[in-house]
Amino acid sequence: MQTMQTIRRTLAAEAAVLVALALLTVRDGAAQTSAFATLYNFKGDTDGASPNGATLGKNGALYGTTYAGGSNKTCSGNLCGTVFELTPVKGAAWTKTVLHDFSGGDGAWPSPSLIGAPGPSLVFGSNGALYGTTAAGGTAAPPSFGGTVFALTPPAGAGGVWTESVLYNLNGSPDAPNTPLGGLFVGPSGAIYGTAENSFFVGGGDGGGSETGGSVFVPTPPAPAGGSWTQRTLVNFYPPSALGLQPLSALVSLGGSLYGTTYLQGSYGGCGSVYALSPPATKGAAWTGTATYTFSGNDGCYSLAPLTLGPGGILYGTTYGGGTGTCSFGEYDGCGTVFQLTPPATAGGPWTETVIYNFTALNGDGAHPVGGVVLAKNGVLYGTTTNGGSAVSGSPCIGYGDGYGYGPIGCGTVFQLTPPATPSAAWTETILHNFTGENGEGSIPGPLTMNADGVLFGPTWTGGTASKGTIFAIQP
Repeated sequence: MQTMQTIRRTLAAEAAVLVALALLTVRDGAAQTSAFATLYNFKGDTDGASPNGATLGKNGALYGTTYAGGSNKTCSGNLCGTVFELTPVKGAAWTKTVLHDFSGGDGAWPSPSLIGAPGPSLVFGSNGALYGTTAAGGTAAPPSFGGTVFALTPPAGAGGVWTESVLYNLNGSPDAPNTPLGGLFVGPSGAIYGTAENSFFVGGGDGGGSETGGSVFVPTPPAPAGGSWTQRTLVNFYPPSALGLQPLSALVSLGGSLYGTTYLQGSYGGCGSVYALSPPATKGAAWTGTATYTFSGNDGCYSLAPLTLGPGGILYGTTYGGGTGTCSFGEYDGCGTVFQLTPPATAGGPWTETVIYNFTALNGDGAHPVGGVVLAKNGVLYGTTTNGGSAVSGSPCIGYGDGYGYGPIGCGTVFQLTPPATPSAAWTETILHNFTGENGEGSIPGPLTMNADGVLFGPTWTGGTASKGTIFAIQP
């Protein structure tokens, strides 16, 4: 039976100028000939290590978290993680500032990360504050897995200090939200929604306690202000569940409903699903959950990443496994897929799933996408794979799942998928960059984000000059 245990382990013109400057510099003794640049190498310890997906701010800076590192050594020896800001400096290297060091009591191991469902690790609220989750810590201090929802409030003036506050402690009790791996989503009304894995480390130890199979929850601010935040659970995924199990990705909003993916199906097996949650007609009543689509293997398996909303209500996503590729991976083989879900022509009808691309890990192709896809204005999709690519011979990477010994060799790729001229034709894949993990380059890339100029930014989980991960930029 396959479970998450198997894979646990204003930029505008200035941005384009900065990337171009970086590309013209000599790195590791060779001039870059492609539009790719490493913006920052993490050093570990107090500097942070293993960065998660980054979020673009209005000031052109990148905001993100590191799963490990920091100055507080209270989290099982590998430090508790950080929140960072990476700021462009015209004509010079980007500068990094640690905005917060987690201590355990205020959270530990910020998520999402490559143990969960990569997406933006932080989201901006309408008040300019950053919101995020940690997979552990809080009142359920490490090594217990409860987790927190936190906020970082920007300083009142330039040069001031950001202020972190724990909004809600997920205490790890049975049948309550805990281990929020998917990050947060701010809905159209400003409400914050989160997903929690629930089933692991509940009641102490993997598989202990009550396994709900995951939940969707809403951290709720106090009324009146000054009180304590609470949480409201919209749905629990009790096995066996037609909605699927383990909702590991953040949500998206479409037509008044929330859409997400699950990693598993049924009773901790199967390939997972895409589900929809619709609000009640009466305030305070239960939300309604619907399985929009259930994966079967050849059409994809184990979706980890948030969905991407396209024109006409089409949803785009990735699956870590499944498809027609020949990668050997657990109960359902396959190298992963990129898929689209087209809404029904009439209300209540079935959605139509189409596999846009099957990864093969052959001839330099990637394998195992963990992050979602970015949709450009011209309809092109961009994403990353954690495995595969051309860095095969002598590669230091055995890929995502290091220690388990599965998956194709290769340090991952950045890929582009171009839509066909006619609806029935195939999409065209182009590999924009192959990560090597050698000579100071990063490896095992995470999710991408795109600025207004079409520059893509992303993290690598490992690699770099200190083997602690990087932030990179690429201009397609």
